[in-house]
Amino acid sequence: MADFVNRERELRSLNRACDDGGGLAVVSGRRRVGKTALIDQFARERRAIFLPGTRAPVGEALRRLEERIRTALPPRPGDLLDLGHLPSWDAALGYLLARGTEEPLVLVLDEFPYLCEADSTLPSTVQARWDHRGDSNLSLVLAGSHVGLMEELVAADAPLFGRADAHLRLLPFPWREARLLVGGEDPDTWMEAFCTVGGMPRYLTLWDPRADLLTNLTELLDGPGAPLGDEGTVVLQELTPGSAAARVLELVALGADSFSAIRERTGLAPASTSDALALLDGLGLVERVTPVGEDTRRTRRVRYEVRDAFLRLWLAVVLPHREAFELGRGGSVLAAHRVTLADSQQRSLRTVLRDVLADRYQADCGPWWSTAGGDEVDGLALAGGAAVAAGTAQWTTNADGDRERKRIRSVLDTSPYATPDDVVVLARDGQGVLCPADLFD
Repeated sequence: MADFVNRERELRSLNRACDDGGGLAVVSGRRRVGKTALIDQFARERRAIFLPGTRAPVGEALRRLEERIRTALPPRPGDLLDLGHLPSWDAALGYLLARGTEEPLVLVLDEFPYLCEADSTLPSTVQARWDHRGDSNLSLVLAGSHVGLMEELVAADAPLFGRADAHLRLLPFPWREARLLVGGEDPDTWMEAFCTVGGMPRYLTLWDPRADLLTNLTELLDGPGAPLGDEGTVVLQELTPGSAAARVLELVALGADSFSAIRERTGLAPASTSDALALLDGLGLVERVTPVGEDTRRTRRVRYEVRDAFLRLWLAVVLPHREAFELGRGGSVLAAHRVTLADSQQRSLRTVLRDVLADRYQADCGPWWSTAGGDEVDGLALAGGAAVAAGTAQWTTNADGDRERKRIRSVLDTSPYATPDDVVVLARDGQGVLCPADLFD
């Protein structure tokens, strides 16, 4: 199935956690990463009650849950739902645990943090009921897009600490899986799709391997009803429009990559800037990048990047020209921003390079730059503190591999990592370089 590819390991984890004896699973991951597809696949052969994410008041959320329970699980004569309604979360969980003694059941609470906003005692209620579930075969799946808040659910001081039988953190698909979703036979097309829209499964399945870059983006983004035209606003639903975090995210997408640059362009106080960046990091929208080999907690050499390729593109190109795209004039905007598109694609290709080097040399790999600034090494692989490989990623054709290797060695010449065993040049095409066809084998 196009909407369920390469999640076999996660599916096995859910099946192990929520077997016939019942279990508790926590599933987190950014919007569009495929949480619902995974849970639907898991629940396919089970009697399941699925409550979609809602910020409704407690009473309304319980009413919606009750409707779904009645549909999936008709009330027994004389039971709570036969005689009335669900008065509280405690009663709802108690009712389902009791019905779970009759047959295996699955309860999925999607966007669980939303429910906790309306009732801050809900995690404690779940804990109390779960700790006294007896021989119930109810399985409980708590899912959410706010990665940071989902992590807090199972932290050491949280009510649900130690209760989860599985904690799945869904990530976008890696570059290797692009060919499974894009289709076709061309490694260059698979890499172009991944570097342009990233690893979200829906985005990759919409990519037409027969069309070129601008045709694909125009079809996906331009005009009323474009499949991904309003996708950025969907991804950003966790952010209040005009909030500090929303402003910071837009500026990072437009090139403000340091704390001082973000502060200067937003006019925010240091504490507000830190809070905004922490929120964006918790949501998986912004990545805090430090030079490989440095203490990530103490170094002052920090850069910020929008983590997702599609969101980076949407914020930098679509959002500032929303009216043009809504009127079907976005094709010319995309053509005028080829340099911006290429820069975003090159950022994605750097992540591919780091993954290749880390896998090839079984080493820690990340970017590196000197305290004095200047040229950056896109990927430096360290094993035991020593440089085993370095590399650069070039979103270009006709790349000169020998010249790039010489440049990288020159950049590292006066650093602690002056003599890497190997220097790799990853490019779309060129002499003495790694190409997509070399990677997809």
